[in-house]
Amino acid sequence: MSPAGETGTSSTPPRANAPAHSTSKIESTPNSRGTAVVSENIGVLGVNVKKVRPWIQRDIEQAKECKADAMLQALLQRASSTPETQQPELLQKCLKAVLPVCNGQVSAGDIYSSGIEIALKKYVRPGVENNLYAPFIEATNIALACLEDIKIDGMRAPVPAVDMICQQNDMPMYQNHQTVKSARKPDLVFLPLNSACAPFEDEKGGKKGKQKDDEKRKAHMVKNAMAKPPAPLPWKDVLACIEFKRKTDRKKSIKPPQSSYKVNDYVPTKPEYLPVDHLKAEDPAPGPSQTATQPASDTASK
Repeated sequence: MSPAGETGTSSTPPRANAPAHSTSKIESTPNSRGTAVVSENIGVLGVNVKKVRPWIQRDIEQAKECKADAMLQALLQRASSTPETQQPELLQKCLKAVLPVCNGQVSAGDIYSSGIEIALKKYVRPGVENNLYAPFIEATNIALACLEDIKIDGMRAPVPAVDMICQQNDMPMYQNHQTVKSARKPDLVFLPLNSACAPFEDEKGGKKGKQKDDEKRKAHMVKNAMAKPPAPLPWKDVLACIEFKRKTDRKKSIKPPQSSYKVNDYVPTKPEYLPVDHLKAEDPAPGPSQTATQPASDTASK
């Protein structure tokens, strides 16, 4: 991740049809939503890349590695009330503030954070990828609802118009950027609540009567958030998206959630991240007499 304000070499060739005043600049995709990999390592197995667009190539070339804590600190800094002011203690303050949610001690209306642990116990069970969607969505939406009321000195207040919620997708989504149409099919998406509810309400022939926000959230969490929407969601409404990766033959459970949590010093996982070349065979390069290529092992899942 490149820190805000840091500049790098931008030598990517301009578009052929770019106007004269912008021939030296490749713009970032306006709605480029990051993809997180849940529970598994990032992998590129099965990904068929026909052509990398210039602006995507530029972003890849300028990407930098950083520790998880540094990334969280940078993201929190950007979302703080004073993003231009360094706040080195912000991460620790936020971690301590959300502990009651993690430990099942917070409620938001009829939504209780104790449900997070119950959902995560379902999430860690063995099974195929599609079975992970529902418990992850349930745990995430409970957490989002309970975090809404937590006040942290230095952080901006929530924006009521957003009212973010996690929704199953698994449908193609399209956007146009610099005359090129791109398509993605994220498993889950984060949307404003009203945007997530709209396809389901339209399917039933008009919207329901006015509901309170907490009632609307609870109703959507229980009935529709874990269902594929009847119509494609507009990409412009997506705040973030998540792609799951899990071996279909996984028979072991993931480590279950703890009964309680406390803030400890960060201990990196091993490996902390996988470089792009992790798919290359570990054996030395084959000699002239070796014509077969060793298939890449599935190290993208642990």
